[in-house]
Amino acid sequence: MTSPNEFPEAISANQPASFDEWLQAFKEQASFFTGVKFDVGLPRWPLADVLPVLPFVGAAVGLAAGLVFAIVRAVAGPGWLAAALAVGAAVLTTRALHEDGLADTADGLGPHGLEPERRLEIMRDSRNGTFGVLALALSVIIKIACLAQFSGGTGLAVLMAAHAMSRAVLAYPLLAYAPVHGNGLGAQAGKPTDNGVALAIGIGGVLAFILLVGKGFFAAILAPAAAIAVAWFGARWIAERIGGYTGDTLGAIEQAAELAFLVVAALFIAH
Repeated sequence: MTSPNEFPEAISANQPASFDEWLQAFKEQASFFTGVKFDVGLPRWPLADVLPVLPFVGAAVGLAAGLVFAIVRAVAGPGWLAAALAVGAAVLTTRALHEDGLADTADGLGPHGLEPERRLEIMRDSRNGTFGVLALALSVIIKIACLAQFSGGTGLAVLMAAHAMSRAVLAYPLLAYAPVHGNGLGAQAGKPTDNGVALAIGIGGVLAFILLVGKGFFAAILAPAAAIAVAWFGARWIAERIGGYTGDTLGAIEQAAELAFLVVAALFIAH
């Protein structure tokens, strides 16, 4: 998950202890995960210490994309156009951070019969190969196809829920596996606690349920469950091939979880 503005290593074993500190943590992570830069100075907490802010960062990204979707639909724009512009808005908001990780991971893990060292070497190459291009193309097509059927209000709710849940599940691989590189983005995230991971995923699930329950009870239950399942299987599959996780593979897991969420939502929400 290559970024032009990587966080400097933050060394802190303490979690935020007040609302103001949690707000500061949210701004720090929003400054990293999006193109919106808050004046926060050097980060006080590594990601592992502030995992509960992740679903809120995701919901904010989903809100930006969802508003674009709802506005286009409100002016009688076709669903496919609203969906395409919403997907583009999310990419611009995040500077394609997770899409970059998806492409690099697909290039490294797509070919058969490679040693882990060779896979990691390919992932570090900034050039996109066949697997990366195909992964990005399919991802965009699937997202647009899932969103195109929704009304403006439904699309807004689905996008906020999908982005919140797909960020929340990033907590799992941080706990379950070790970073492959000792000095990469994955290592800088730190090692979370069981409680921190459960809280982050729980907040994401609750946010998604609240946003979707009015659109369909089964969607509100099954879409978050699908995102969690994909993150679990994806993190395990990746770790078996490269021995852990990297910043790129975290981005790929986020994208896979988002796609799973949107597919289930599209199947269980009528419009």
